Order: sequence, then structure tokens, then C-alpha cells
Amino acid sequence: MESGHDEQLTHLRSLAGELSSRGFAVQLLGTASQPSLKVTNPDTRELAERVLCRPAEDGSWCFWWPWQQPIGSAEDLAAVSGKIMTVLRS
Repeated sequence: MESGHDEQLTHLRSLAGELSSRGFAVQLLGTASQPSLKVTNPDTRELAERVLCRPAEDGSWCFWWPWQQPIGSAEDLAAVSGKIMTVLRS
């Protein structure tokens, strides 16, 4: 069984793969303490944002914006990727 930190990294890496396959630049940051994913629109480098992964109140893993707003379930990478791409669209 994975630890919470390991599971967090697994979800972030899965999202990174999904976003990379859609043409976005991704970088895993801060793996030792507070891991996050930096997502960048490759056409407009100024459009970048961090994405966090942590449990929601019900204990399910979710992706979050840094301003504490949930993006969506870690189980629905397509929906989460779509929301991130919408925010970072030029």
C-alpha cells in the first residue's frame, strides 16, 4: 500500500502524463515536502499555474489550485486536464 505522499506523487505524475499528451509543458516541483505540478501553455509561457493534489473532505484524492479551489477528482484526469487547459488557454 502506498503512503499518502507516494499516492500524491502518483496522481501528480498521472496528471503530468495526461497534460503532456495534450501538448502542455509540465514540471513536478517540491517532491520532498509539498509536491505540485507546474503546468505551462507552450504557446504562451506567461500562462502557467501550479496544481496541487491532496485529499478532499471525504478522503478522495483531488487536484487543487493554489488558492484552495478544487479542480476535480484524481480519478477523472480528462475532466481535470480540460479545466486546466481552459484556464491556461491563450
